[in-house]
Amino acid sequence: MQKRIYINFLLLILFCVLFLAASFSLFFWSATQSQEMAALRSQAYLMAELVNHGGDNLLTETARVTIIASDGQVLMDSHAPAELMGSRADREEVRQALQNGSGEAIRNSGVLDGTTFYYAVKLQDGSVLRLSRTLNNLAEVFTAVLPALIAVTAIVLLFVHIVAYTLTRNIIKPLGTIDLESADDSYTSYKDNDFYEELWPYLRKINNQKQEIKRQMHALKNRADTIDAITANMQEGLILLDQNGLILATNNSVLNIFNINKESEIIHKNVLHIYRDAEFNQAVDKCLKGFHLEMTLLRNDNFYNIYLNPVYSDGNCRGAVIFFINKTEQHKAESLRREFSANVSHELKTPLTTISALSEMMANGMAKAEDFVGFAAKITGQTQRLINIIDDIIRLSKFDENKIEQEFDTFDVYELAGSVITALQDKATEKGVILKLEGCPLTLTANSRLIDELLYNLIDNGIKYNQEGGSVTVSLLSENSWCKIAVADTGIGIPQEHQSRIFERFYRADNSRSKRTGGTGLGLSIVKHIVEHHNGKIVLDSMDGEGTTIVCYIKSM
Repeated sequence: MQKRIYINFLLLILFCVLFLAASFSLFFWSATQSQEMAALRSQAYLMAELVNHGGDNLLTETARVTIIASDGQVLMDSHAPAELMGSRADREEVRQALQNGSGEAIRNSGVLDGTTFYYAVKLQDGSVLRLSRTLNNLAEVFTAVLPALIAVTAIVLLFVHIVAYTLTRNIIKPLGTIDLESADDSYTSYKDNDFYEELWPYLRKINNQKQEIKRQMHALKNRADTIDAITANMQEGLILLDQNGLILATNNSVLNIFNINKESEIIHKNVLHIYRDAEFNQAVDKCLKGFHLEMTLLRNDNFYNIYLNPVYSDGNCRGAVIFFINKTEQHKAESLRREFSANVSHELKTPLTTISALSEMMANGMAKAEDFVGFAAKITGQTQRLINIIDDIIRLSKFDENKIEQEFDTFDVYELAGSVITALQDKATEKGVILKLEGCPLTLTANSRLIDELLYNLIDNGIKYNQEGGSVTVSLLSENSWCKIAVADTGIGIPQEHQSRIFERFYRADNSRSKRTGGTGLGLSIVKHIVEHHNGKIVLDSMDGEGTTIVCYIKSM
């Protein structure tokens, strides 16, 4: 801006200088010509007087003298022989002189070679005295004053440069004092700085626009930060695509699902860089054509439901949004539900089949009288097994629905474990298993009935799956404010591949052995729920053929 103002000032003043020089030359030329013509007229009248009174000195250094007869013939010429001149009757100044006594004209002269001024006076004898003088042209005048004009122009240009530079700087200086960052809505802050009042409305408008832009930017930043925070912490994976299938944005869940280190590795790249799967890519292509699609994905032992939705703008598909929703837990829960239903049906069907068969034999008279007692005992045993299964299922459902009793009391775990061992001593003796209790009195605040059930299930399992002559040892210990209950047996152990599922409902590492022992397959699942009910943790340590140790950590409530 400063350069443009400076150049404009310079050009304006230069134009003025050149215009004045040209005008001066024109006026000077015009004044000079007027003076020369006036002098020529005076000289013509003077010579005419001399001729009329008999004077014969008709020579002059400043003008050409011609005597022309009344018929137009040249009688005498100071610059050329008369006989070569020819008639001058057709000359305008000659005609005017013959008619009016004097005449003048301006035209180019072949003899004088230039623009010539002619003035003619009629003499007393009827002839005409004509004086002519070549006039200086404008170019000659301008050339004559050119050196002086150049010198003056150079001086003026130097002066103009200084003036233009100073004026430009003074004009721009107040604008440079404007601070748009700290400008307020008050003119007083600029009043003492030669500030242009005319600019204040524009400055105020700019300031208002700046404040509005700042508010909008702040709102946009807050919105962007909110969206980033939401997407970054979403459990669901999110991918945004443009209409060409290029990735615009993702979140951390997608990076984790596909083991990608940084988002920058895939931004503005084709979705193939995330997952190279023909079915997935076909679904993306269809989605970008305007179709809503759903599909499933199994990756890293996790199940995902993928939802592909097109994004429309002005009636055209501008991209797509892809959601990855982790359905692993639901999938596992559904699998467990189906497995649980099948196991329940199987567990209930076995005793019911036995009861039905024995009852039918007794009802049809197929059983002998001496077999009735044995059949009734078997029916009673299978009925009790059904009751036990149903009771365990009801107990687990209460845990699932968090409807288990919350009553906590303070008791001695060592004493409670002793009573459980006493209750199972006959069963252990029958199996040839030795029961041991280690530790010392230990006070615990918890649900004593549930802890009793926990100890009973663990010790009972230790007896069932033990070897003849083996042992089950119950150890009680206080460890870092936890009550540590450890039940170790010398039984058959649990193979490594079954240990991750041993606490699932109806899961048995050895189905044939479990059926022989009469277990329901729900004992360890109930134990796990009791520990979790007390905000504790359970640890399994077992080796196939070498026994099992289950440690439960219970904290006083």
